[in-house]
Amino acid sequence: MRIFINALSARLGGGQTYLLNLLKHVPQDIDLKVYVLVQPSFNLGDLPSNVTILNEEKLENPWKRVIWEETRLIECLKELKIQLFFSPGGLLPKRLPGNILTVVTFQNMLPFDRLQRSKYPYGYRALRDWLLERGLSSAMRSADFVIFISQFAKRFVHGKLRDMHGENAVVPHGIHPCFRVDKSAPLARPSWAPIGNYFLYVSWIDHYKAQLEIVDGFRLYREQGGQGQLLLVGAEYKPYGDLVRQQIKTFGLEAFVKLIGNVAHEELPAAYQNAQINIFASFTENCPNILLEMMASGRPALVSNWGPMTEFGGEAVEYFDPSRPEDFAKNLRSLVDNSERQCNLGDAGIKQVSNYTWEQASFMTWSVIANVGQSQYRE
Repeated sequence: MRIFINALSARLGGGQTYLLNLLKHVPQDIDLKVYVLVQPSFNLGDLPSNVTILNEEKLENPWKRVIWEETRLIECLKELKIQLFFSPGGLLPKRLPGNILTVVTFQNMLPFDRLQRSKYPYGYRALRDWLLERGLSSAMRSADFVIFISQFAKRFVHGKLRDMHGENAVVPHGIHPCFRVDKSAPLARPSWAPIGNYFLYVSWIDHYKAQLEIVDGFRLYREQGGQGQLLLVGAEYKPYGDLVRQQIKTFGLEAFVKLIGNVAHEELPAAYQNAQINIFASFTENCPNILLEMMASGRPALVSNWGPMTEFGGEAVEYFDPSRPEDFAKNLRSLVDNSERQCNLGDAGIKQVSNYTWEQASFMTWSVIANVGQSQYRE
């Protein structure tokens, strides 16, 4: 079976991690030939022999990409004699030939979250999410198969889109082995981490990630006598990052709250393992990779109770409402003061995420794709 993967939209960490792990585990024992369309800046490294990389120049611009996908892409599919079109980003071209099967993965919940979208001013970002909601909805309605990455997302979409054409399955993401703590050989503290205890929140710095609320809650925690530093790690949506910096300054927390910026992916396991408490405060997610990774570190986690977080955290994390800074302050103080609870949660987190592997996620994904091709192939 000849499969085409459109990965032009895989620009950020989560989307690229997902694609990299799928491609590393393309089955070799069944007849698959996989063609992957990526931007030249995306280095996929060494891949199996049945995977071919197709590069298209000058498609970093999303508007140029849309035009190319609606004009040149269809001819490319015909030339390669593609039988199945797989979209990890969830979007499908409007004019796909009728004999090509389609599989999409639903990964981006933000365009469907009207409350979070309302936090952005009118402009490119708001227009993009408006268009994405419609494009993703259309693709999931028409696809032969939809891969969901959480039960939460599946329930949400089935409640919203009642006229879906194809079948579906839930295949959560996995965790790279580097994030799993080896208690006999703990990792050294990163060079950029401060002396003393720190609380770590790794995520894209943006409205729906609730860093403003976390800084406000940390202010309350400090006013109640709490100690330690808060580290915010990640790339940022600049208008929101500027708001976070201003709030830190307004509260006089410059010595206690640090925006570290983006750090190398390979440095994150050590950062998680050396944190007193790891934090995940997002308002909206689909399958929260960062939450899974930090739970594997053996350190306690303080986690948002919104969206799918309870599905993945279970009883192995402490929860709080990210819309209420006082709730964060209270639960942080309670956890800091209870060392036994910290140890128990750290151990529980390791166990909770033990079955989330990229090998399993990739095997299930390729099994779905192969089964769609075998059972529904259209001449």
